Amino acid sequence: MQILLIQKNNMVKQNDLAIVIPAYKSTFLAAALDSIAAQTCQDFTLYIGDDCSPNNLEVIVDKYRDKINLVYKRFDTNLGGKDLVAQWERCIDMTQGEDWLWLFSDDDVMEKNCVEEFYKTIKEKPKAGLIHFNVNRLDNATGKISPLPKFPDFCSSKFYLDEKLKGHLISFVVEFVVRRDVFFDNGRFQNFDLAWGSDFISWVKFSDAAGGIDTCEKAKVLWRKSNENISPDKSVPILIRKIHSLTDNAKWLSEFATKQGYGNKWFYTKYPLGEIRRNKVLLTKKQKTELLENYRTKIHPSFWVRMVMFILHFI
Repeated sequence: MQILLIQKNNMVKQNDLAIVIPAYKSTFLAAALDSIAAQTCQDFTLYIGDDCSPNNLEVIVDKYRDKINLVYKRFDTNLGGKDLVAQWERCIDMTQGEDWLWLFSDDDVMEKNCVEEFYKTIKEKPKAGLIHFNVNRLDNATGKISPLPKFPDFCSSKFYLDEKLKGHLISFVVEFVVRRDVFFDNGRFQNFDLAWGSDFISWVKFSDAAGGIDTCEKAKVLWRKSNENISPDKSVPILIRKIHSLTDNAKWLSEFATKQGYGNKWFYTKYPLGEIRRNKVLLTKKQKTELLENYRTKIHPSFWVRMVMFILHFI
């Protein structure tokens, strides 16, 4: 294991904010680091956890030794290929006690005032526990930047959960900053296969513990849409794993909603069935049967939902 501490101007400085990049891909890493180096406020430490990449990420990182306070570590084994959330968390464990944790990525970028606006927000809202940035989508193929739906200045955990499930809000992993105690006192990231839904469920959990989500309205994160994302992979084996993860998401949400007294179990658990229906042409009858049985076992659906499942067998 290789650990490299690179500190801007050779100064040791303890900051309140840790920006964490679980790194593997080299394609857009420089763009991500450029955006971090350009921050108008440099009161943070950047941690880069190299997931035993086949690419020489250190060569890229070295170019920023005089620009960013950072810690670089190359792990001896690749973990993200087997358990992406575990890779996130071992990178989080590189941090050194900073009050706030921002899990970023090796291909997205942040506007130059993000850190500055983050500090303004926590000063104005000292009880905040989960900070959010609005997001623009950057289409890597066309270069087009598209705004995504804005969050309100403040929203409850239930508002975020319901609006996300309705498709009115879109969120990713890179635009949330969580207070350290909220993260560690509430079980860290929720782990699902392929990390599918892990960020969403974690933000629901953390926002509930923190009393809501506060959004920085004057700075944005740009989420990059490219062929290197997990999301575009439409292979059947990956699709089946995603549907299994969606079912595990639904089970967690069902238990959470019941505990909170939200009611309407169908609303929180219907999405795996919709995914099966949308991909009916790709799935064999046997595969659909196995997915539906897994759903039945974990969700314990009502009679009417079981009728819907019966129909799905034959479409």
